[in-house]
Amino acid sequence: MQYHPHHIHLMSHDAMHAGRFYESMFGAKIEESSGANGLPRCNMHLGDQTILISTVDSDVTQQASGPHTCLGHDHIGLRVKDVVAAVQDLTAKGAKVTMQPRSNGRATIAFIEAPDGVSVELVSYE
Repeated sequence: MQYHPHHIHLMSHDAMHAGRFYESMFGAKIEESSGANGLPRCNMHLGDQTILISTVDSDVTQQASGPHTCLGHDHIGLRVKDVVAAVQDLTAKGAKVTMQPRSNGRATIAFIEAPDGVSVELVSYE
């Protein structure tokens, strides 16, 4: 049996609002859909990755407080050519940087905050 990645699934109180964040920050392609629960869903394509964002009821309130603070899904990682330049670009677009670029000599990483407590890690290799 072989397994291949199909999608990542995020939850939001407003799926299309969250999708528009990824569209404006990273150039993701988004389309409105309907989730299995009948609520709005955003089908998003970012490079070769499919990310689904489903709307959940307003009584769902648990979310991570930042990267490496929860079990299960922790963050989305995006490879870029230059993390410092990417942080400058995203900051100019209004992104909140939660960890400034740092390097370990092999890779440089940084984190930004996305809607609904999702962290996005930017990674470049030196």
